[in-house]
Amino acid sequence: MILNDIMEKESGKVVIVDLEQRAPARLPGNADTVAAIATPPGTGGIAVIRISGPSALELAARVFRGADLRTVSPRTAHFGRVIDEAGTVVDEVVATVFHRPSSYTGEDTVELSCHGGRAVAAAVLETVLRGGGRHAMPGEFTKRAFLNGRIDLVQAEAVADLIHAETRRAQRASIVQLEGRLSGFVREVREKLMQTASVLELSLDFAEDDVPLAEPAEHRRNLEESKRAIGMLVKSYDSGRVVREGIRVVIIGRPNAGKSSLLNALLGVPRAIVTEVPGTTRDYVEEAAVVDGTLFRFVDTAGLRETSDRVEREGIARTMAQLQDADIVIDVVDVTSGPDVEILLENERRWLSGIVPGGVGMCIALNKIDLKPESAVIQGAGMFPISAVRSTGIEELLAWLQVRARNLQPPLEDQTLIITNMRHRDCLARADEYLGNALEALDDGLTEEFVAVSVRNASDALGEIIGEVTTEDVLHAIFSRFCIGK
Repeated sequence: MILNDIMEKESGKVVIVDLEQRAPARLPGNADTVAAIATPPGTGGIAVIRISGPSALELAARVFRGADLRTVSPRTAHFGRVIDEAGTVVDEVVATVFHRPSSYTGEDTVELSCHGGRAVAAAVLETVLRGGGRHAMPGEFTKRAFLNGRIDLVQAEAVADLIHAETRRAQRASIVQLEGRLSGFVREVREKLMQTASVLELSLDFAEDDVPLAEPAEHRRNLEESKRAIGMLVKSYDSGRVVREGIRVVIIGRPNAGKSSLLNALLGVPRAIVTEVPGTTRDYVEEAAVVDGTLFRFVDTAGLRETSDRVEREGIARTMAQLQDADIVIDVVDVTSGPDVEILLENERRWLSGIVPGGVGMCIALNKIDLKPESAVIQGAGMFPISAVRSTGIEELLAWLQVRARNLQPPLEDQTLIITNMRHRDCLARADEYLGNALEALDDGLTEEFVAVSVRNASDALGEIIGEVTTEDVLHAIFSRFCIGK
């Protein structure tokens, strides 16, 4: 079982009770038929217009000539033409038919593959909509798949993560979620908690009969085991976050030290404005880059110094805020700003100790060695002599970043279940807290009722992850970030 992937189960007597049969809290779906272009905008070989809903077959048959799509076998493809209301041929297409419930959405679905130009795809979609369909909202097809029980909420979110994955690690993490490993873990732990809560509640009904249904030690063992497994997953978010969002590298330093030049050198393109005027960067500039399979988010920040300029002070405040979210910090030091580099470094280390959060990986880039070549001999851990404008020493700096990255994320081949989604982490953290409350109630000798309430709350928090306990607001927040057509 999936729980065994997280931790070893402890031996103990299992109390068998009938679980309360709870239907998933599915919200009623729309009864109308929707359509949208399901492929990215632009010019390509084909574009796909997806139609889904109770009238999908009739709507497609209304505009398609070549076969009667209402009577053809499911999962078959048919060549034909899309005809508008005036009888004009819009395009030659291939129509693929799926019958409910064996489709992506769980509804009758038709996908029209037309030629992949912007104008022709838009014309085919317009013809379909004029035939009686409604334009799909962002993520509506996947939302319908969830509402119709084809996938759970974790798998729905994994679809969006898979689409937006920028690295192999992010892609693999999304596949693990899509295959249902997290869902399986949540269901397994949730079932155990619901069983424990049921026994506790049943004990109240038989309290006067002095018939023990389960020993407190058994409850404690179940709750402690669940809490440990959940706690381990909560901790995995630290590495899961960087897999999904990338490693945040914040570039700091004094004004005119060469921070923007370093950003451009790391990216290999002139992304940030570079001038000789101190304080050019007033706000942070963020750009993503994949380096040897690892996603980095490089952040160029405003120079740190005392200033009376209100705009520059705001930029400095934003720099300090960026430092709080940094995974790695690169401090850029201008070696030409003082006669003695060693004294510069000593002052810099003292200054950094007061502003960089503890535990954050940090290095110092000794910049402008092209203007002061003798500085290139400076050696030390986390010390990199560079010339950002000439890209000297940049490969060595990138190599160091990759080593740090390997310590912040799981190996590419690792299939360990990790949490990459903040919503999942928050739900698990609440479940962990509720289980802590339940164990405290046991320690304090409180009645089964108090323990059962906390256990039920923990179960509901887990149910939010997979969508068995949810609200329309949560669903809107999740599916609104999907692209149209998915």
